[in-house]
Amino acid sequence: MYLLDRVKKAIIKIEYNLRQRYWENAPPKNYEEWFNNPNNKVISKWWKPGIPNIDDVGHGEINPKSTKLKWYGMDNKSNFKDHNAEHTWTEDNVNYTFNSYGYRGDEPVCDGELNVLVCGDSHTFGVGLDDHQVWTEQLRKLLRKKYDKVKIINVSCPGASNDYIARTLFCTLNTIKPDVVLAQYTYPNRREAIWESGYLWELNTTIPDNKNQDEYEEFQSWFMTINDHTDAYNMTKNHNLIQQLCNNLKISYFVWHANHLLQFQRQYDSQNNFFYKNDRGDLARDGKHFGPRTHSIFAKKVYKALRETSTYGSKLNDL
Repeated sequence: MYLLDRVKKAIIKIEYNLRQRYWENAPPKNYEEWFNNPNNKVISKWWKPGIPNIDDVGHGEINPKSTKLKWYGMDNKSNFKDHNAEHTWTEDNVNYTFNSYGYRGDEPVCDGELNVLVCGDSHTFGVGLDDHQVWTEQLRKLLRKKYDKVKIINVSCPGASNDYIARTLFCTLNTIKPDVVLAQYTYPNRREAIWESGYLWELNTTIPDNKNQDEYEEFQSWFMTINDHTDAYNMTKNHNLIQQLCNNLKISYFVWHANHLLQFQRQYDSQNNFFYKNDRGDLARDGKHFGPRTHSIFAKKVYKALRETSTYGSKLNDL
């Protein structure tokens, strides 16, 4: 009975909103403005052209900007311990350098000889790794064999969903035009959801703790839509969106997945006879994310792909 009452309550709410907004009255103002001028109006603030505000994406937390830190996120002093024999981690051998937008990478200006736009989750952000250990920076070193000034614009965000990755690339590409776009998509069940209040949340496989029971129930309904079919549909939609945009802009577009990093890590651990409980020897300082060896292997794989399968531009063809 409880479930039926919940469903009935939700249906009544939807019907009421439809009647109020569309059937009996004019639609909300932002929709009405879009109906009248669809080519020059952005309905949702989350899709405005430009670099997305990481403070919005980071669940409302203020991200560090134009600074360097020793700790960040789950890589913190309280959780720190020297947890594996493959790397000697200390409190001083990891640095996080943030640009003026709060991202970990070059400023989002395409003024290099080769300009690369990258977006992914915490693995591409590089949680638990020093600046130079993240695969994006290791890729930069490889690209410098040909170009002296390589810009790596990394708009990755810890906890990012595939919706975030596609949306951020789309909005950013409305502002800058790099030579290459690298998308490292994350786990398929990660989505973006928006509360009735307009607050955006990056969904994972657990329901966030909220003091407001109405918001908690709203998120429960989102989680009920997660299954293999919708995961595949959502990832395909995001990939096709960016692929088509890059094709239109004549930008080379390369795609990887977080699972590729896991494959490279297991390959490295197996070759070096690491036998950990979770079969993971090459770990970052936080004990959860992939370590520098895995990032190094991945950077070389990306570099190889750039050299061999470029779609547009002589810059990559000359690598």
